[in-house]
Amino acid sequence: MNIDLDNTAGRKEYLSEKLDDLLDGITESYGTILMEELLNRLELAIKDFNDEMKSLCDQMVKKQEERQHLLEMLKSKAVTPSQTVRVIDSEPTDNALVDNIDSDSEEDVPLWEKKLVKLEKK
Repeated sequence: MNIDLDNTAGRKEYLSEKLDDLLDGITESYGTILMEELLNRLELAIKDFNDEMKSLCDQMVKKQEERQHLLEMLKSKAVTPSQTVRVIDSEPTDNALVDNIDSDSEEDVPLWEKKLVKLEKK
């Protein structure tokens, strides 16, 4: 059995064959309707997953570009005091992250990072 999972038609054919095998015990009147509904839901789940992955990848690219820009600014010494992270004892520690999140730029920090910092403070 040669299965071509590299294209959409091959994947649909493979899933249809597997679903046909699973639905042999169901009557003819419900089998086709059930299989069509399952295929529609599976396609929707795959589309949602692909959309979420694309969104996450786009966010990662944007964040990386921001980090690279900030790194270039730090290298060129073009950073103003308001852009710097307050560092305690002039060494980067976990407190630097806490101070940075507690600063005025809270809207830039994701909610999960804020929650993580609060948990680390306890």
